[in-house]
Amino acid sequence: MTEEEQIRSERLKKIEDLEINPYPSRSHRSHTAQAVIDGFEELEQSQTPITVCGRIRALRKHGGISFISLQDASGTIQIVLHKQDLGDDVFDQFHAVSDLADFYEFHGVVFLTKRGEKSIKVLSYRILAKSLLPLPEKFHGLSDLEIRYRQRYLDLIANEESMKVAKARARMVRAMREYLEAQDFLEVETPILQQIPGGANARPFITHHNTLHTDLYLRIAPELYLKRLIVGGFEKVYEFARCFRNEGISPQHNPEFTQIETYWAYATIENLIDHLEGLIKTALHAVTNGSDEIMFEDTIISFKNIDRKTFREVILEHTGIDIDGYQNESDLRNVIMEQGVNVEGVYGYGELIDALYKHGARPKIIQPMFVTDYPSAMKPLAKRRENNPFYSASAQLVVMGMEMCNAFNELNDPLEQEDRFREQEALREQGSEEAQRIDDDYLTALKHGMPPTAGYGIGIDRLAMLLTGSKTIKDVILFPTLKPKSEEESRQPEEKE
Repeated sequence: MTEEEQIRSERLKKIEDLEINPYPSRSHRSHTAQAVIDGFEELEQSQTPITVCGRIRALRKHGGISFISLQDASGTIQIVLHKQDLGDDVFDQFHAVSDLADFYEFHGVVFLTKRGEKSIKVLSYRILAKSLLPLPEKFHGLSDLEIRYRQRYLDLIANEESMKVAKARARMVRAMREYLEAQDFLEVETPILQQIPGGANARPFITHHNTLHTDLYLRIAPELYLKRLIVGGFEKVYEFARCFRNEGISPQHNPEFTQIETYWAYATIENLIDHLEGLIKTALHAVTNGSDEIMFEDTIISFKNIDRKTFREVILEHTGIDIDGYQNESDLRNVIMEQGVNVEGVYGYGELIDALYKHGARPKIIQPMFVTDYPSAMKPLAKRRENNPFYSASAQLVVMGMEMCNAFNELNDPLEQEDRFREQEALREQGSEEAQRIDDDYLTALKHGMPPTAGYGIGIDRLAMLLTGSKTIKDVILFPTLKPKSEEESRQPEEKE
């Protein structure tokens, strides 16, 4: 225990000796800090007593007057304690037991200081929660970044920008919901625990259900269950889904993440791209207060006019390879190896072309672009283009080299879907850890008939990172996945000596 922690513990004891509860159950707030500021003139005129609650962020004592900066979720307000109003004992008792970061309830009337600052003159006070640990003073440097992510509550207290980002993300999600609800989409919930992890090419987390004596998987995507609902008769459904993928952690990836998936019966990929452009701009405007531009990594990104190009055009432009001339696995493997693409552990045409795309093309797409018509081998759940089955009716929005959404016409032919699943199963047998499994129940659902449907998925964390200009996905996830602290790292400094 540090010296300051010892002092705080002694002050807690003083509070208890005074028979005051340092952690009462109830508070009696009448106004937030911002409400006081907004309604100050009326409150000053009426001199109606009010009550505010919050955390003490600053405390200055000048003889018989003390100035406190009190913070709540709405902002800060200055609190003024006068010894002549409270009396010597009450005034001195406050200073004898109080510390920065304590939560207090202050009852009083508003007034304007000589310097013109809107303030509250205290008539009475009550402690709401005693803080036994001091707040951090600064958040600078790599070691402090670690603290920010591990102890997000301290980050939110100390860094106003972190609070702004969290609120911007919430506004973004709310705006997206409102956009979908206005177009008659229905929000639903589907299972997180699944017997077969499907809907994406990814490695799942596995767990065990003791009562059922069976292994289950945390979902990697809600797709196949949402499409079962389309089979069941819903025509427009969406879900903000918590998903889990047992893969690496990077500035753009977290093993636990949020995505929205939406399915629209009787719509085409062309309908979907127009819809997506509106949805993305709605999310953008919620964050930027209406601007079509953001700053990301010192680059101005404009969403005013979003370009559209085919996958073939993008690969040809950035790598010089015309994939129409390399439509079998062996030829493609040879040509992309010549470009220095690492193909170790890469199986099948779809994974090979994806490796080329991510190596030589996608990183070079800076301004927002819908890349359309991906090879069918890359999209095992998407319908093929009728005029050229080598390509799928699909699209992705790419910005700053990042995939922001994935959309396509859903494959609703159960026999072709079964063939695609078997191709994926063959890749698993070759060693692919991300290939999809055969889901017999989903095939059964398709055999009952699913209307022509288009659908998409958007990574909410990555979209929030982009739109808020954050450097890493950890900045927009309140509690990101982190490497466990070692026993040595967890020990207090004095314990290590």
